[in-house]
Amino acid sequence: MYKSHIYLEVRILLLTGVKTFCSCGDEALSCPICREEPGAAPSLNSGAARKAYSVIRSLGGTIIKDAPYERNLSTPKTPDGISLSRLSVKLGVDGAMDISFHRRKKRIRIAEVRVEEDAGRLTHSGSETRMDYSRAGMPSLRIRTAPDFEIGEEAEVFLSDLRRRIQYLEVIPGVPVESVMRCNAYVAIAPYPEIPKNFVKLRNLNSFNFVWKAINTELTRQEEILINGGTVLPESRIWNEAKSITESYQKRKSDEKPRFEPVAGVPPFVPGPDILEALDNFSVELPEPRRDRFMREYGLTLPQAEFVCDEKSRADYYEKTLSLGASPKEAAQWLASYVIKEFKRLNFTPMNSPLTPERLAAVLGMLDEKRIHGGIAKQTITAVLEENRDPEILVRERGWEQLTDREAIEGIVTAVIAANPEEVRRIREGDAGPIQFLTGLVMRESSGLAEPSLVKDVLREQLSVSLIYVLSMGGAISGRINEDGAVESGDEKVLRDLLASHTGTDNSRVRFESIQVGRLLSEEIVPSDWAALIEAVAEKLNSGTANGIVVAHGTDTLPYTAPLLYWLFADANAPVVLAASSSPPGVTSEAADTMKAAIELAVDKTKGVYVVHGGRVLSPLNIKFERIGTDGFRNWNMKEPVFSGSSLLTGPLEADQYVLSQLLEDAANSMCVIRIYPGIRSDFLISLMDKGVRNFFLELYDTGTAGFREGPYSLKRAFSAGKRRQTCFYCTSQQEGIVDFSGYSTSKELWREGAVPMGPLTTETAVARFLAASIIADSESERAELMEVAGPEAASV
Repeated sequence: MYKSHIYLEVRILLLTGVKTFCSCGDEALSCPICREEPGAAPSLNSGAARKAYSVIRSLGGTIIKDAPYERNLSTPKTPDGISLSRLSVKLGVDGAMDISFHRRKKRIRIAEVRVEEDAGRLTHSGSETRMDYSRAGMPSLRIRTAPDFEIGEEAEVFLSDLRRRIQYLEVIPGVPVESVMRCNAYVAIAPYPEIPKNFVKLRNLNSFNFVWKAINTELTRQEEILINGGTVLPESRIWNEAKSITESYQKRKSDEKPRFEPVAGVPPFVPGPDILEALDNFSVELPEPRRDRFMREYGLTLPQAEFVCDEKSRADYYEKTLSLGASPKEAAQWLASYVIKEFKRLNFTPMNSPLTPERLAAVLGMLDEKRIHGGIAKQTITAVLEENRDPEILVRERGWEQLTDREAIEGIVTAVIAANPEEVRRIREGDAGPIQFLTGLVMRESSGLAEPSLVKDVLREQLSVSLIYVLSMGGAISGRINEDGAVESGDEKVLRDLLASHTGTDNSRVRFESIQVGRLLSEEIVPSDWAALIEAVAEKLNSGTANGIVVAHGTDTLPYTAPLLYWLFADANAPVVLAASSSPPGVTSEAADTMKAAIELAVDKTKGVYVVHGGRVLSPLNIKFERIGTDGFRNWNMKEPVFSGSSLLTGPLEADQYVLSQLLEDAANSMCVIRIYPGIRSDFLISLMDKGVRNFFLELYDTGTAGFREGPYSLKRAFSAGKRRQTCFYCTSQQEGIVDFSGYSTSKELWREGAVPMGPLTTETAVARFLAASIIADSESERAELMEVAGPEAASV
């Protein structure tokens, strides 16, 4: 087995406006220090030193306070007219930074931090590569890591985290940090546990995306050479993005490393008391602790916290908005969706936008008080940004404020009810349809300004109805036994008779509505059936008429449907209860007892998603069908049942059945669930890729193991083919346990090849998350991000 060894050399241009070791200007002018004349005394740019020390301290490194001046003998030659001193000062050693990729944490050691001159940069334009010396001589921070990386994705995560940290430290204010970062990657593989002798240098990678692509491509190239009996030669290579290959740039010696020589007769650099005092007085909450605090204190999901904390100015803006009374979750949702889109459209940043924290808090306050609804909130935000005006004045002048005076709305509702006795009679007899009609009349009488949810609340109160909708998805709970003893799918009459047989439940509160998906058993469900169910649930929730929703469902596909509804409606304003029975009505009392318990639960709860089966209430997540019978279901990997949390939605779901069907069918057509077994061949997976499958759910052994030994039954070839085709591998376990790729060498190999561990999630719950993410995400990359992160419920699962 081969092991990869990768280290990075990151260079960050420090925009101090002054050269690194002299003051002869920043346009490659010459002076005795630049020309390396004897007796010329260099002086390290104090601004560069201060910035370097703050970075070293943030990385937990040891600061060198008597740093000798050295010549970097490996500095490349420069053209005539450009003089560099080749000086270098090592200011710190032995730091570290923790990263996390695919739920696996790793500590990356920092070998050293230096300040040197920028010696020019390779730039790429089309097929041309040339050197840019416009910043030659300016201070450059050089951070060299230990060879702790194993794959390109880890390097990309490290660079992203380092960029965020540099930005928080305000080392390069006013400029995107990534625009002044460059990276050399040193890549080698060797048979485990040998240490490689030759590293290939990948030069001047100027994009984080290029870094992981170039490293992984180079690892593949080197492995193919070694497998075929060849030798990897030491050399410098560059990344050709157009061809997706690394290309040879120049040969290197096998032991070639940067060589430094002390400068004789020059005293070491000693930071002055002003630098040390400024360093001691400078304090900033770094992005990772701030992200964790936002999740802990404000209840944000990991994606929300990572988005808000990605930029310091954004996190500061967010916390200022909260200090003015905004709800943490509402502020995060609006900032991550509509607000940031408008900022980008109008080329604003949080700190220079007319939508100040005070103004955003005012908009969210009006929304919370129901003085405006979501659509008006968006109009108000846009108007504030475009016109630089106060949101309260805009809403008042343009007549956008909703009618929230309950007494006034009650008067309108009373008049509408009195004028429509036939509709009122139908509602009180069990027909919920006229409620929408009456709501429309009230809105018309109020010129569209009455707050819709308040209108529906007053209507429910005056009509004395509290609605629990029962939706039928077929299954044994509404089935019947035919003449040969087999269970066949029932119809809505069976379910209506079941509801009518209840005792102890106020059936006047129950409204039955069958989803038109045909008479089917659970195992016959297809994506379009889910689309019909999702549309029906969303419609009832969005209408504001539902105090609860009960879904009669079969048992076979319940482990898929239940988490799908959770990922979409976990934080909805009414509970959703799935009711399932192992036997049809009339055989035992199970179906009737289950329906009664489900309705009572829907009446009792205010939010959440629940499963009722066999006299028990189960979480919709990680529900496993283990055996036939009333005790057939159990929640895996769950300390406490999880019923509510953060859905993947950031607002109400508004999509018709046709669109939902298309999205779900496209998702289903792109995926395949495979249970790993001894003898499974990579060829099988590759043939599925040939047919368009780009998302595999692999049920592995234990904490995430599978065969990777070379041969026809190794999965390695399938993963290599998957990488080339941008295929995702989501990994769950065949046993009850957490997939984190720990404990086994084959687990580490899977992780290294790009497999995504789904942690505590069962296969069915992971698939349901994929389907829900396919409805919500605007791109495949966004869907992949939603698959890799979990909300707070993961702590209990």
